[in-house]
Amino acid sequence: MKKLYFIIPILAAVVFYFFYASAKTDIKKQQDARAAALIEEQKVRAARDLEIRKKAHQDALEAQAKRQKEREAREADEARKAEETQKLTDERDLAFRERERQNKQVQRLNDDLSIAREQLAKIKEQIRLQQLQVDYLKKSAGEVLQNKSSFEQTLTLIDAAEKAAADAARAAAAAAAARRSS
Repeated sequence: MKKLYFIIPILAAVVFYFFYASAKTDIKKQQDARAAALIEEQKVRAARDLEIRKKAHQDALEAQAKRQKEREAREADEARKAEETQKLTDERDLAFRERERQNKQVQRLNDDLSIAREQLAKIKEQIRLQQLQVDYLKKSAGEVLQNKSSFEQTLTLIDAAEKAAADAARAAAAAAAARRSS
C-alpha cells in the first residue's frame, strides 16, 4: 500500500500533466491563434487605415484643387468686379467732369446772354432816345418851317408896310412940297 500512496500521486501527476500539457497546448494554440488573428486584424486594420488614408489624401488633394479653382474663380471674379467698378467709377468721373464743363459753359452762356440782353436793352434805349430826337427834330423842323413861313409873311408884311410907309412918306413929302410950293 505504501506503493499505492506513491503511485497514485504519480499517476495523478501524469494524468494531470497530460491534461495540463493538452490544455497548455490548447491554450498556446488559442493564444497563437488569437495572436495570429490579432496580427491579421492589425494587418487588415493597417491596410484599411492605409486605404482610408490614401482615400483621405486623395480627397484632400481633390478638395485642395477644388478650393484652388474656387479661389482662382473668386479672385478672377473679384478682379472683374474691381475692373467693372473702376470702369464705372471712371465713367462716373467722366460724366461728372462733363457735367461740370457743361454747367460752366451754360453759366458762361447765361452770363453772355444777360450781358447781351443788357446791351440790347441799352441799344433799344438809345434807339428810342434817337427816335425821340428824330421825332423832336422833325417836329422842330416842321415848327421851324412854320415859323419861317410866318416870319417870311411877317417880313413880307413889314417890307410891304415899310414900302407903303416910304411911299406914304414920299407922297406926304411930295404933297408937303406941293403945298409949300403952292
